Amino acid sequence: MPFAVEFFVALDDEVASEMGPQYRSHGLPAFMCVGIYPDDVMGDWEVLLVGGAATSPRVVVAMANDGLEVLELPERLGSALTQASREQLVETARAWVGLETMKDEGISVKEAVEILCEVAGLARTAATLRQPLYCWAI
Repeated sequence: MPFAVEFFVALDDEVASEMGPQYRSHGLPAFMCVGIYPDDVMGDWEVLLVGGAATSPRVVVAMANDGLEVLELPERLGSALTQASREQLVETARAWVGLETMKDEGISVKEAVEILCEVAGLARTAATLRQPLYCWAI
């Protein structure tokens, strides 16, 4: 499991590539959680919200020896999160924790709803600011 994951809105790849646990007071719109693999859950969310095949997140900083990676959320997922109602996010969170791949992850429906609603809020902020939505994981 990643120790920490932070979803955040940043101006561009250059700013995003400088993020990580050492820059916790960056002042950007952000949400931190633990216990998920962001590239896996982004695919799950996209399939559950939109259907079809998941789009891979774009790698901004590839994982290296320090274990940190930075990803940009797929546009299709960002758009779906921006447009989703709270009811759709709650239904998606319930379906997400029920997936076979999530059975042993220990995330409750309540936590899943919080994570998904927070990330959807960031997607809306990113859309309003016309900036990308990223995440780092370590």
